[in-house]
Amino acid sequence: MDELREKGVEVLFVTTPSPKTGEEKILHGVKGLFAEYERVKITERFRLGKMRKAREGHVPVSEAPYGYTFRTKSETDGRNGRYEINEREAKIVRLIFSWIAGERLTIRHVVKRLQELSISPRRSERGVWSTSTLGHLLRNKTYIGETHYAGSYAVVPENPRNKEKYRKIRKTSRRMKPEE
Repeated sequence: MDELREKGVEVLFVTTPSPKTGEEKILHGVKGLFAEYERVKITERFRLGKMRKAREGHVPVSEAPYGYTFRTKSETDGRNGRYEINEREAKIVRLIFSWIAGERLTIRHVVKRLQELSISPRRSERGVWSTSTLGHLLRNKTYIGETHYAGSYAVVPENPRNKEKYRKIRKTSRRMKPEE
């Protein structure tokens, strides 16, 4: 609220009146502290639950890498959720790897070839592969049969694109953890 006041934004509350007296401000601050504490506890519980599931052999993701389909526990007769090869996408992944390794194409040339063949990525507003998407695909160890859960952590970006823009979440970049 102090940050918003500094920017000249007036905060209006729908369910309670704005704190005016010192006591109301203190009470409002205490409520905020409890809400923040509960938010941190919920986040920690989610993180611990996902780590436990990963240790038990579950795949704690919601979307599989390109070339795979994620099957939930209910879709696999009660066994752990897992990846299954999506043969249509897998053919494209094999093509991409053969172009990079066999023909020594650059990522930009691969993007151009995919466009020429009218092959779209799974999710894209423009229907065009980006070089960063292909870079991630090429570095993803899932394609060699390995997986690593929680391999990165959130950090504050060193060179943010827009320094003036207010961000509720400051840690918007990722840094990789050592594999060991």
